[in-house]
Amino acid sequence: MLKHFLFLFLMLFALAAYAGRFLPQNAQVGQINGHNYPEVKIGKEIYRLAPGVRIYDTFNRIIVPTSLPQSAKVFYQLDPGGLLIQMWLPTPEEEAGMGR
Repeated sequence: MLKHFLFLFLMLFALAAYAGRFLPQNAQVGQINGHNYPEVKIGKEIYRLAPGVRIYDTFNRIIVPTSLPQSAKVFYQLDPGGLLIQMWLPTPEEEAGMGR
């Protein structure tokens, strides 16, 4: 009985680790056209990074703003004050569906 419980417990964690990343429905799509910390140019707009900005790479790891590429497609979110609060670098599969 204990072995079955342990097996089920481990499977639940394995499923959580396998799950894909979550991109919010209200995330905007754009193209980075250069950056100079603490600002990022997306399209024709220049956005200032929020103090708690989270930038996710294609493996869903958080990266520092200075490691952003100078040109890349991105999903991003702004906070109510207009600061850039979250940004995701898309995987090839996500990039193929960015025209939504």
